[in-house]
Amino acid sequence: MAKTATLDDATMIGRTLARAFDDDPLMHWFLPGEAGCQERLGRSFTTLFTRQCAHNRVCEATQDAGAFFVSPVARDKSVPDVATLRELDGLLAGRGRMLRKTVGAVAEQAPQKTHWYLTVIGADPAGQR
Repeated sequence: MAKTATLDDATMIGRTLARAFDDDPLMHWFLPGEAGCQERLGRSFTTLFTRQCAHNRVCEATQDAGAFFVSPVARDKSVPDVATLRELDGLLAGRGRMLRKTVGAVAEQAPQKTHWYLTVIGADPAGQR
């Protein structure tokens, strides 16, 4: 059963989403090199959750899955802020600016109608059915 995640769930969410995106080519581009990739991916998701999602978004989670949503009133928070990107930049081998540009381009295409926006959804392969 999914629940709204709190900051206490940050590490679990980071690990779960890291396993979910472990074979994702785009994530591997943002996190080049095999050494510690899943650990860096987990830290990246944990950072996004603690710096952005826990304050400006909603995260639903189980032990096996997580989803980040941007509410209609927080639409301007769909792109990671500069402080978050600064923290992520070391994990992303200097590709934080590219991440912001990529996420910003996607956000620009969002419908203008009031809506909830699903930014990330992933399930641990062991829990997928």
